[in-house]
Amino acid sequence: MSLLRAALDASAEVPFVLNTFGCVRRSSILDAADRLKQQLADRKIQRLLLQSNDPAQIVAALVACADAHTDLVIAHDYLDRGLIDRVIEDVSVDAVACQEVGHIRAVPGAGGSSEPASGKVLLMTSGTTGVPKVAAHTLDKLLDRIRATSSVESNVGGRWLLTYQPTGFAGLQVILTACLTSGSVVIASDRTPSEFAEAVERHAVTHISGTATFWRSFLVARRGLLAGGSTSPGSLRQITLGGEAVDQTLLDRLAAAFPDTRITQIYASTEGGALFAVHDQKEGFPAAWLEQGVQGSRLRVVDDELQVLSPRKMLGYASGQASPISGDGWLGTGDLVRVDQDRVRFVGRRDALINIAGSKVFPNEIETFLLSLPGITEAKVRGVPSPITGQAVLAEIVVEKGTDAEPVRRATMQSCRSQLARHKVPSMIRVLPAIEVSPSGKKA
Repeated sequence: MSLLRAALDASAEVPFVLNTFGCVRRSSILDAADRLKQQLADRKIQRLLLQSNDPAQIVAALVACADAHTDLVIAHDYLDRGLIDRVIEDVSVDAVACQEVGHIRAVPGAGGSSEPASGKVLLMTSGTTGVPKVAAHTLDKLLDRIRATSSVESNVGGRWLLTYQPTGFAGLQVILTACLTSGSVVIASDRTPSEFAEAVERHAVTHISGTATFWRSFLVARRGLLAGGSTSPGSLRQITLGGEAVDQTLLDRLAAAFPDTRITQIYASTEGGALFAVHDQKEGFPAAWLEQGVQGSRLRVVDDELQVLSPRKMLGYASGQASPISGDGWLGTGDLVRVDQDRVRFVGRRDALINIAGSKVFPNEIETFLLSLPGITEAKVRGVPSPITGQAVLAEIVVEKGTDAEPVRRATMQSCRSQLARHKVPSMIRVLPAIEVSPSGKKA
């Protein structure tokens, strides 16, 4: 019996999914898994693709495929048919789960994978810029860090708000954590800040994991509910931030809003797996970890890039792309860092650098500065073409609700000119009603 099945079976009548329409119990997930397992065995399916954002369907497919030793590709529900067809071909899928997990259809002409099926879990990168990469993991490695903390009292029986896309690495980690800890996954009626905040109150949510972008919008929505007469939920035990660099201003605001709640930063990726967690409410992580390692992972900085050696990293890309993992097992994360005495701080993604007449500008650095200014609740910085300097800095900000935007914009530009190096000063600051968010919960 797989660990996942055993965890569900041990609390079969506990609700697993809570939403506006009611709940889905673990027993019904196990029933769906058994029906699917039988079909996989009868039809000798080697590699199944599931395209669904329903946590119950995802878990049922995971259990069935683990029992049948069938590889499972978890596909994002927002990808169009053309991209899905490319993935089906690239990773040699031979069957697709239909709307109900208990029914599958064969892929015409599928030749099957050259690798023997072994119950691997194949996870996609976002796919927002083209055909997604597909990273192969074992279920045991995906469960590794969760299993180590599943018996911690504060984690048992929690209600987890699902803010991430459930088919991505971060969303799946939330779902699997709820499975192993007799917990429930809470689904908001819509993926908007106000609906997330209302779901927290309605279902007495105890655990929330989200990006820095999510948390900034959540704080604004929560203030709106409190102003409208709602009472602050006292149920929240755990705040987790992951997927984006976290600034100290946000950590301080969360600590002030939720003084009795544990705050954790988690560092993970689709390729590297779950790497490490930071609990001290300071941005970045201790520099000592570069020497001594942390939570089973080793860390190093090469040419300003953080590299990791993780026991939970992917097996490789099943979609055929060259692996970013070197021959000795180290993974280049693409995250650039700065070692500042006893702290390592994230300064930005290598692929997001802006080049201003030869000077490097990190959007994250300017965003952090903007978010520390009064009246600004969100900020996004990017490079735009410039005939003089090659690129120029464009800043987009969201101001506090009810605030006159133009004075904030002018004051922000003045602060930039007086406190930032000349090449970092935005050539333009736009005020927007909101910053677009990708399906992964990050700034688009």
